[in-house]
Amino acid sequence: MTKASASPLVDRTIRLHDGRQMAYCEWGDLRGSPAVLLHGMPGSRLFCPDDEATEAAGVRLLTIDRPGYGLSDPRPGRTLLDWANDYLEFAGQLDLPPCPVVGWSSGGPYALALGFRAPDHVSTIGQAAGSGPIDKMTGALDAYSPNGRAAAELLARDRAAGIAAFNKHLAWYAGDGWETMFAESWGEADDRVLAEPETLEAMKRWLREGARQGSAGYAADATVDAEPWGFSVADIRQPVHVWWGEADPNVSRAHTDYLAESIPRATLVTYPGEGHLFPISHWGEMLAALL
Repeated sequence: MTKASASPLVDRTIRLHDGRQMAYCEWGDLRGSPAVLLHGMPGSRLFCPDDEATEAAGVRLLTIDRPGYGLSDPRPGRTLLDWANDYLEFAGQLDLPPCPVVGWSSGGPYALALGFRAPDHVSTIGQAAGSGPIDKMTGALDAYSPNGRAAAELLARDRAAGIAAFNKHLAWYAGDGWETMFAESWGEADDRVLAEPETLEAMKRWLREGARQGSAGYAADATVDAEPWGFSVADIRQPVHVWWGEADPNVSRAHTDYLAESIPRATLVTYPGEGHLFPISHWGEMLAALL
């Protein structure tokens, strides 16, 4: 029985220097060693993969809404490295020491961006079902839907028009649109995880909160996902744990191998028979590897 949760011990906001609000939550042992979990696309701060394992590890886990999700104000036109600058302000206001950062799914590139832009603030990095830069991955756009691919191709020619296309393409997520994400199978492995009522309810709260401001965060993340990152993963100097479920329907082995082979201090662990949601079942051992 896993202990996924959408009920944090702390749920707060801070104000950044440009006036934008940033929201975050805390879980686990509030007096413990800090670690940061960056959510996927879409998502929000309202999710801990395993609250009991977090507390048992003596970890003070922090989760953050990226701009446009939950209670964090949008940052129009943001890039991957723009968000790394937001994190530096966040870490400064909370007086966080250097700590592990885990990026789950599309949170993975943001974790690597922090490692590149803020190496003194990131001790180790986790890539849980993380994707690689599409401009370095042959055929990466083939996995996009037709509308998503068209938006990505337009983005490369005209950034403003591409952003508008992603906003239109992902408008369905607003309101109650996020509920459609549970209308179809997530794949056999992930369906087994979602069969636990508590886990399913936590994930619904997580995605509902992500849509609080409509699809702003989702569209911004999709734009970032389709653009060059602005740095090379070969320049990441921290130890990086690359984790992947071998039955993941969302992130291919090609992305996983690219990260594992291109990051100098990468360690690859794969989970046979596991899908995209494997951190819910393996959170304790993932924390142990990062600390």
